[in-house]
Amino acid sequence: MSDFNPYAPPADISDSGGRWGGADDGGGLWRERFLLVMDRTATLPADRCIVCNAPATGKPLRRKLSWHTPWWYLLVLFNLLVYAIAAMIVRRKVDLRVGLCDTHRSRRRWWIALAWSLVLAAIGLLAIGLTTRLTDGTAASLIGLAVSGFLAGGIIGIYGVRVVTAKQIDDRYAWIGGVSSKLLDTLPDWSGPKYHG
Repeated sequence: MSDFNPYAPPADISDSGGRWGGADDGGGLWRERFLLVMDRTATLPADRCIVCNAPATGKPLRRKLSWHTPWWYLLVLFNLLVYAIAAMIVRRKVDLRVGLCDTHRSRRRWWIALAWSLVLAAIGLLAIGLTTRLTDGTAASLIGLAVSGFLAGGIIGIYGVRVVTAKQIDDRYAWIGGVSSKLLDTLPDWSGPKYHG
């Protein structure tokens, strides 16, 4: 009689000694070129930094990634609200916990602080531009700087802070970018459906 239980939670492979689990040991993690391919129920090892493979410190960072077919972006041309509703319905999600080393954890905090500083400065400039009696040109310049600050803070908040990205997610697997090549080198090659990016 087999000991396999299909209803059991995925095994915790966090004590991996720098090696990630793959198809050979039931870890549900593989490599496809520069991407990590994982079973959506697999657990990532929390003892290694996902960005550089250094020993991870602190509590693993939770990342909720979502993805949908890029064709849905065409709805933006018609109506942003329609796109937003459709994207919420058709997106596929994966919930990860990733390890970070001190360097990458500190770098992420720095980007978060920079993004919030820009947004707060933009709020201040907008308030001054809208409430103070300034010449029309000065008020317009302050408001323009505020809008630029909001945009810069938002872009940094989205792209500077992220650690890993979902490149594709199907019903069973997720293709994840931003993973250390040193960690990917420890994984077996993926032989299933290919990434379509």
